Amino acid sequence: MAWFTRQITVQIEGQVTWQVVRDQRDGRWFGVCHPLNINAAGNTWGEFEESMKEAIALLFESLVEHGELEAFLRRNNWRAGTPTPPPGARIHIRRVEIPTAIEMKERFAQLAIA
Repeated sequence: MAWFTRQITVQIEGQVTWQVVRDQRDGRWFGVCHPLNINAAGNTWGEFEESMKEAIALLFESLVEHGELEAFLRRNNWRAGTPTPPPGARIHIRRVEIPTAIEMKERFAQLAIA
């Protein structure tokens, strides 16, 4: 992390659903979050959860850096529960708090690909 960035926590008042499947052959976990247009994977459930958190944090860092966070929140009918950084700020989001629902699927084909 560069000296000119600062760490923040972003709290979003909204909810997202992840569609998740476990590969029956090797036990790996895969998930898709359509509202955020991101995905995650992990060898274990714990690794999958960390991958989800990292994907969300990277998305929000990019939204802030490109000045798109406020428009993104409005588009999803969400609001920030904490003050958001100014557009273009160089930040490292250490955590995004957003309520998450998990929708388990039995097969990869059931993951709705957008």
